[in-house]
Amino acid sequence: MAEPPEFWSFLVANSLLFIAGGSLTALSYRAYLRVQQYSLRLAAGGFALITLGGLLDIIYQLGVRQDYSLGARESLALQTLDSLVITAGLVVIFYALSRY
Repeated sequence: MAEPPEFWSFLVANSLLFIAGGSLTALSYRAYLRVQQYSLRLAAGGFALITLGGLLDIIYQLGVRQDYSLGARESLALQTLDSLVITAGLVVIFYALSRY
């Protein structure tokens, strides 16, 4: 059975998120290694959290549950967890920038 186009757009969007977030994380970490500033290491951690938060959907749906159709409560819980992890990443980046 062929997957619906929404599945493929979900997969492509999450792949792009992984590439962009992974690139920002790696760039921040490489900058930290070059200049040894703690705030750059924090920024790398913040970008990693944001990337992870955005990818929790695909990790849970395809890795853990192995199904892309979720019920309303399950979807709401997953979106809440996504938002909390992304918020934590933004807070870490805010803290890193305030220390710079």
